[in-house]
Amino acid sequence: MISTTDTAIIGAGPYGLSISAHLSDAGVPHQVLGEPMLAWRNFMPPGMLMRSEAFASDLYAPHAGYRLEDYCRLMHLPYAPIGMRLPLERFVEYGLWFQSQLVGHVRPVDVTELRRQDDGFLLSLSDGSALAARRVVVALGLKGFEQTPTVLQGLPRPHVLHSGEIGNLAWARGKRIVIVGGGQSALGLAALFNELGAHVRVLVRGGIISWNEDPEVGRSLLSRMLRPEGGLAQGWYPYVLSEFPYLFRGVGQRTRKRIAEASFGPSGAWWLRDRVAGKIELRMNTTVRHVAIRNDEVVLEVSGENGPATITGDHVVAATGFKVDLARHAFLSPEIVSALSLVDGWSDVSRNFESAMPGLYITGPASALSFGPVLRFVYGAKYAAPRIARHISRCHAAEGGSRAFDAPAVPQPLAESRTGVLSHPPAAAFQEAKSPAE
Repeated sequence: MISTTDTAIIGAGPYGLSISAHLSDAGVPHQVLGEPMLAWRNFMPPGMLMRSEAFASDLYAPHAGYRLEDYCRLMHLPYAPIGMRLPLERFVEYGLWFQSQLVGHVRPVDVTELRRQDDGFLLSLSDGSALAARRVVVALGLKGFEQTPTVLQGLPRPHVLHSGEIGNLAWARGKRIVIVGGGQSALGLAALFNELGAHVRVLVRGGIISWNEDPEVGRSLLSRMLRPEGGLAQGWYPYVLSEFPYLFRGVGQRTRKRIAEASFGPSGAWWLRDRVAGKIELRMNTTVRHVAIRNDEVVLEVSGENGPATITGDHVVAATGFKVDLARHAFLSPEIVSALSLVDGWSDVSRNFESAMPGLYITGPASALSFGPVLRFVYGAKYAAPRIARHISRCHAAEGGSRAFDAPAVPQPLAESRTGVLSHPPAAAFQEAKSPAE
């Protein structure tokens, strides 16, 4: 039996839930596929703090009353738009509350295959059912796009892990942990591991750690004019990227790609400096040359400022970021991947987030090539959710409004399902760790 809907949203994180809230308000039938906030709950460590300011950590509804500030007021919790140390657990609770209030039609399933079907799409789901939809929104984060240095690839878990798959840290108590990386994920994990009682070393390729400035609370009008507060950071450049992502599309593709990949690169949050500096061994200008597993420990041959050295540990964590490549989503059929005309893994989408395949929308970090680095973070949903919903609503109305989408009476046989997809945002917020992606 194949159920039908107008629009299927793949992903139940901040982007998927925000888009759903707007589609519901517009009266567009749709389904959200995925467990709400799952990746934020399962792939990020307890005790983590969100790097984004609280005002930039909202999910977005079409009407007032559903921002993080509203949730905190309702629950009698402290809130400050800037300078607040926002725990991961509170952000997750807020996201689940948002879902419970505005998004009731969530199916906790993964998508195992998405393919074109007549004038719509056919989705195979992990519970064995199928869903026919006229339109599909891929609202995933960075999960599945983990980037691991070649020297660490192919080594067995749990000896070698990526920072995007850490989750609970209880296993690390008393262990020797080597972290490769010098950005927020590396430094944030180092602090948490250290405070848990692990012995931590951080291997940094560069020569310095870039620390973010302490937030300025209660700034003067002149200060706010000279350096306005955007969702990404203070200053006119991040403000424009944060608040006017549509302007980004007017820049040449090569420049857009460079900005999307390199802007707001590795750095440590202001609240991490005192938990890391002077408390954890940081090896600067260090390159990992070879890694092997010997006698149940990880042996790393490295080169650095003092020449070659050997470092051993129980576990190595690659806190080395993510690289968007939609072809790595195993649920996308070869036909769809080919039609997307990917640019080094990115999909260049329209001003309404519609891909080169009509009816298929892509948002979140995978759309940063078109709308800039703000789409790597939760704050990007502020622009994406209403934009996508308006376009889908117009299309839905032009096709007959409430008229149901008719699935094929005799569907083609489903291709064998492929596994390995999580229809949820990644641990991007931890890696970036602005309150990403999903």
